[in-house]
Amino acid sequence: MEQNFLKSILWGMALPLAALVVLGLVVAIYPTLPAWDAAFLLRLHRYATPTLNRWIAILTDLGTVWGVLPATLGLVAVAFWQRRWHQGTYLGLTMLGCMVLNPLAKLLWHRVRPALWEGVPPYAGFSFPSGHATYSMAFVLALVLLTLDSPQRPWIVAFGSLFVGFIGFSRVYLGVHFPSDVLGGWLLATAWTVGLYQVMVQFWPMPLQPSEEA
Repeated sequence: MEQNFLKSILWGMALPLAALVVLGLVVAIYPTLPAWDAAFLLRLHRYATPTLNRWIAILTDLGTVWGVLPATLGLVAVAFWQRRWHQGTYLGLTMLGCMVLNPLAKLLWHRVRPALWEGVPPYAGFSFPSGHATYSMAFVLALVLLTLDSPQRPWIVAFGSLFVGFIGFSRVYLGVHFPSDVLGGWLLATAWTVGLYQVMVQFWPMPLQPSEEA
């Protein structure tokens, strides 16, 4: 049991965390990757239009304050109301952990946001890893893990993948993040979300049915 648990932690948490560290080191000390990042942004910006800019600037915040945050609060509230204490606690801790880990990672790497053309929306803080990418990936991945035996899982995977992909694309399209920032956010979210799930399953098994306790 302990051996299987350690293996699950290794594959689910340690590998994406190691990949994040390697990516961060490359971003910090190897100048070619930032150059590729910037070149990709400039190529993508050729297809920008004022109308598309306005819509994506609005929709990008579905990855935080207008989407992921209220959805998390709503789902946690529903889970607690249905006495699904494990599921609600896991989802809440997943998102709270990301809210702590992402700013800490940004402070650690101190990567300056891209500023390659005029009209880029002003954002405070550092660039790596992307917060929008972190929160959207953690939210969707947590839902996938909580519905492993549910017939709704394929739909969650399909629409969740589209959602995560769009949020990541929107950050790059708007020029507020490099592609490697988005990848870093996905890796951070995967390491934390899967690692926390494995720990909770090991030490506090999550039943699929609501608790029968009063």
